Amino acid sequence: MIKRKDLVPLCDFQLDSFGQSDIGLVRKNNEDIWDSLNEHSFFVLADGMGGHKAGEVAAKEAVYFVCSSMKDLFDSQEKNWTIFDLSAFSKISIENANSWVYHMGRKEKSLQGMGTTLCTLLFFQRSLIYGHVGDSRIYRHREGILTQLTADHSLRNQMIAKGTFDPNHAKPFPYKNVLTRAIGTHKDVEPEIHVAPVAPHDVYLMCSDGLTDFVDDSVIAKTLSENWSIEAMTESLIEKAKLGGGSDNITIVVIQVSEKDGKQN
Repeated sequence: MIKRKDLVPLCDFQLDSFGQSDIGLVRKNNEDIWDSLNEHSFFVLADGMGGHKAGEVAAKEAVYFVCSSMKDLFDSQEKNWTIFDLSAFSKISIENANSWVYHMGRKEKSLQGMGTTLCTLLFFQRSLIYGHVGDSRIYRHREGILTQLTADHSLRNQMIAKGTFDPNHAKPFPYKNVLTRAIGTHKDVEPEIHVAPVAPHDVYLMCSDGLTDFVDDSVIAKTLSENWSIEAMTESLIEKAKLGGGSDNITIVVIQVSEKDGKQN
């Protein structure tokens, strides 16, 4: 179990963040990983897949590559970025992470076929740049309403979009965890990158499917509405996922937004 709490400065808001990764009740190793560049208000989460710890390698390498790319950018002499520059760079960094993981899998026999989901959050001025590949999710909780910002890159979602599967069907979908996009499984990948405004009192949640497979959105919304600390929210959601089955690794990052000291809402 890994815990970390950081107060994160950024241009126009103060962020309070907390992340926790739990192996769950069944798995022998944890293929989830998360990290952050606190001074740059950047967060990333990955959920690996592949045999004999290959998924763990894929997740770690993808997260390390993206964090290194973002750090190199922010440490460079260029400081006059626009939100369009940072959106483009976020996309390129994910595409390059895909190439890195893909070529690692091609070179080492034990890593063949490995892959990982990936989702990123970058707070800039009063906006959010978020990107993802796979089915790890990003949610926003604002004024009591939970909104899923990302759309799963999964066979289930693809079939729903085509009208060949009814999500309200009584029987469970048999191929729920089949991804249509992942980092490292193909030479090229198309990340989704979006920009959204940020408001004081927003709460953002990044998570692996070890949470969402076992905890309904309504329960997530209720938990984030409680007047608890973000540590308590995170720990409560992990316990709920375990009570629901806990057969996967569970990783959650919660970011709470507030005005900087001295500013009024």
